[in-house]
Amino acid sequence: MSHSTTRRGALRGAAAFSGLGVLLAATAARAAGGTPKTEVQYQYKPQGKNQCGLCASFIPGADAAGPGTCRIVEGPIPQTGWCILFSPKSR
Repeated sequence: MSHSTTRRGALRGAAAFSGLGVLLAATAARAAGGTPKTEVQYQYKPQGKNQCGLCASFIPGADAAGPGTCRIVEGPIPQTGWCILFSPKSR
């Protein structure tokens, strides 16, 4: 009986450990620009004078006028977009 209890406990521990791995992977993905646009109320137009090209999290693409990426939001990011995480670049 103690053998099955030990095996059961080991399986529970393994399941908990794998769940932690999934959580850490999701956190890392968000930290590396993996947050879905829907979660940050992304829009493809500026909010007044605020736009992605002027945000501290924006990473310009190869074409200076084209889309880039974001340190927070996933996918290609047009310079004229905007989201609720906008933070102006320091000058």
